[in-house]
Amino acid sequence: MNPWEEITIRKLKESDIASIASLDELISGISRPEMWKSEIQHYLKNNSIGLVAEIQEQVIGFMIGTIHPWLFGIENGGWIEILGVDPKHTAKGVGKKLGEKLLEDFKSRGIKVVHTTVEWTSSDLLEFFHTLGMTKSDYITLMKEL
Repeated sequence: MNPWEEITIRKLKESDIASIASLDELISGISRPEMWKSEIQHYLKNNSIGLVAEIQEQVIGFMIGTIHPWLFGIENGGWIEILGVDPKHTAKGVGKKLGEKLLEDFKSRGIKVVHTTVEWTSSDLLEFFHTLGMTKSDYITLMKEL
Protein backbone atom coordinates (compact mmCIF):
# COMPACT_ATOMS: atom_id res chain seq x y z
CA MET A 1 0.00 0.00 0.00
CA ASN A 2 1.17 3.50 -0.84
CA PRO A 3 2.00 5.34 2.45
CA TRP A 4 0.27 8.48 1.09
CA GLU A 5 -2.99 6.58 1.08
CA GLU A 6 -2.48 6.29 4.85
CA ILE A 7 -2.62 10.06 5.47
CA THR A 8 -5.35 10.76 7.98
CA ILE A 9 -6.80 14.16 8.73
CA ARG A 10 -8.21 14.76 12.20
CA LYS A 11 -9.11 17.59 14.54
CA LEU A 12 -6.29 19.42 16.27
CA LYS A 13 -5.87 18.60 19.97
CA GLU A 14 -3.93 20.33 22.71
CA SER A 15 -1.66 17.28 22.84
CA ASP A 16 -0.46 18.21 19.30
CA ILE A 17 1.32 21.36 20.52
CA ALA A 18 4.79 19.78 20.77
CA SER A 19 4.49 18.14 17.33
CA ILE A 20 3.38 21.40 15.73
CA ALA A 21 6.15 23.36 17.45
CA SER A 22 8.66 20.81 16.12
CA LEU A 23 7.24 21.06 12.59
CA ASP A 24 7.40 24.84 12.76
CA GLU A 25 11.06 24.65 13.82
CA LEU A 26 11.81 22.37 10.83
CA ILE A 27 10.07 24.83 8.50
CA SER A 28 11.24 28.15 9.96
CA GLY A 29 14.47 27.23 11.72
CA ILE A 30 13.15 29.01 14.83
CA SER A 31 12.29 27.29 18.10
CA ARG A 32 9.15 28.82 19.62
CA PRO A 33 7.26 26.18 21.62
CA GLU A 34 5.74 28.68 24.07
CA MET A 35 4.31 30.72 21.21
CA TRP A 36 2.70 27.59 19.75
CA LYS A 37 1.30 26.59 23.12
CA SER A 38 -0.34 29.99 23.47
CA GLU A 39 -1.56 30.11 19.84
CA ILE A 40 -3.06 26.64 19.80
CA GLN A 41 -4.76 27.10 23.16
CA HIS A 42 -6.21 30.36 21.84
CA TYR A 43 -7.49 28.72 18.64
CA LEU A 44 -8.97 25.77 20.52
CA LYS A 45 -10.93 28.12 22.79
CA ASN A 46 -12.27 30.30 19.98
CA ASN A 47 -14.31 29.85 16.83
CA SER A 48 -11.60 27.93 14.98
CA ILE A 49 -11.13 24.79 12.96
CA GLY A 50 -7.79 23.13 13.59
CA LEU A 51 -6.69 20.08 11.65
CA VAL A 52 -3.63 17.87 11.60
CA ALA A 53 -2.40 15.41 9.00
CA GLU A 54 -0.84 12.20 10.24
CA ILE A 55 0.91 9.17 8.86
CA GLN A 56 1.04 6.27 11.30
CA GLU A 57 0.09 8.62 14.16
CA GLN A 58 2.96 11.03 13.39
CA VAL A 59 1.89 14.63 12.75
CA ILE A 60 3.23 15.74 9.37
CA GLY A 61 1.10 18.82 8.78
CA PHE A 62 -1.45 21.18 10.24
CA MET A 63 -3.89 23.89 9.18
CA ILE A 64 -5.92 26.30 11.27
CA GLY A 65 -8.84 28.39 10.11
CA THR A 66 -11.16 30.75 11.93
CA ILE A 67 -14.65 32.06 11.42
CA HIS A 68 -15.15 35.76 11.98
CA PRO A 69 -18.77 36.91 12.28
CA TRP A 70 -17.74 40.28 10.87
CA LEU A 71 -14.25 41.33 9.80
CA PHE A 72 -13.30 44.03 7.30
CA GLY A 73 -16.95 44.30 6.28
CA ILE A 74 -17.14 40.60 5.45
CA GLU A 75 -19.98 38.86 7.24
CA ASN A 76 -19.44 35.32 8.48
CA GLY A 77 -16.14 34.82 6.66
CA GLY A 78 -13.77 31.91 6.94
CA TRP A 79 -10.05 32.60 7.13
CA ILE A 80 -7.19 30.16 6.61
CA GLU A 81 -4.67 31.53 9.08
CA ILE A 82 -1.91 28.98 9.60
CA LEU A 83 -0.51 26.14 7.51
CA GLY A 84 2.55 23.98 7.98
CA VAL A 85 3.75 20.76 6.35
CA ASP A 86 6.88 18.81 7.19
CA PRO A 87 9.44 19.67 4.47
CA LYS A 88 9.96 15.94 3.83
CA HIS A 89 6.28 15.67 2.90
CA THR A 90 5.67 18.78 0.79
CA ALA A 91 4.32 18.44 -2.76
CA LYS A 92 2.77 15.08 -1.86
CA GLY A 93 -0.82 16.13 -1.29
CA VAL A 94 -0.69 16.67 2.48
CA GLY A 95 -1.59 20.37 2.31
CA LYS A 96 -4.28 19.71 -0.27
CA LYS A 97 -5.94 17.09 1.94
CA LEU A 98 -5.82 19.50 4.88
CA GLY A 99 -7.19 22.35 2.76
CA GLU A 100 -10.01 20.32 1.27
CA LYS A 101 -11.09 19.12 4.71
CA LEU A 102 -10.91 22.65 6.14
CA LEU A 103 -13.01 24.02 3.27
CA GLU A 104 -15.51 21.19 3.79
CA ASP A 105 -15.71 22.05 7.51
CA PHE A 106 -16.22 25.75 6.72
CA LYS A 107 -19.01 24.88 4.26
CA SER A 108 -20.74 22.65 6.83
CA ARG A 109 -20.82 25.66 9.19
CA GLY A 110 -22.55 27.83 6.60
CA ILE A 111 -19.46 29.72 5.44
CA LYS A 112 -19.77 30.82 1.81
CA VAL A 113 -16.43 32.65 1.32
CA VAL A 114 -12.97 31.75 2.63
CA HIS A 115 -9.99 34.12 2.64
CA THR A 116 -6.29 33.92 3.37
CA THR A 117 -3.28 36.20 3.07
CA VAL A 118 -0.17 35.29 1.08
CA GLU A 119 2.93 37.31 0.17
CA TRP A 120 2.99 37.97 -3.59
CA THR A 121 6.55 36.60 -3.71
CA SER A 122 5.48 33.25 -2.22
CA SER A 123 4.76 31.58 -5.54
CA ASP A 124 4.64 28.11 -3.99
CA LEU A 125 1.92 29.17 -1.53
CA LEU A 126 0.00 31.05 -4.20
CA GLU A 127 0.09 27.95 -6.39
CA PHE A 128 -1.02 25.79 -3.47
CA PHE A 129 -4.03 27.98 -2.69
CA HIS A 130 -4.95 28.05 -6.39
CA THR A 131 -5.14 24.22 -6.29
CA LEU A 132 -7.83 24.65 -3.62
CA GLY A 133 -9.77 26.92 -6.00
CA MET A 134 -8.83 30.18 -4.30
CA THR A 135 -8.35 33.29 -6.42
CA LYS A 136 -7.35 36.93 -5.94
CA SER A 137 -9.90 38.81 -3.85
CA ASP A 138 -11.22 42.34 -4.05
CA TYR A 139 -9.25 43.30 -0.92
CA ILE A 140 -5.76 44.77 -0.64
CA THR A 141 -3.63 44.36 2.47
CA LEU A 142 -2.15 47.61 3.73
CA MET A 143 0.63 48.03 6.27
CA LYS A 144 2.86 50.57 7.97
CA GLU A 145 6.16 49.72 9.56
CA LEU A 146 6.62 51.27 13.00
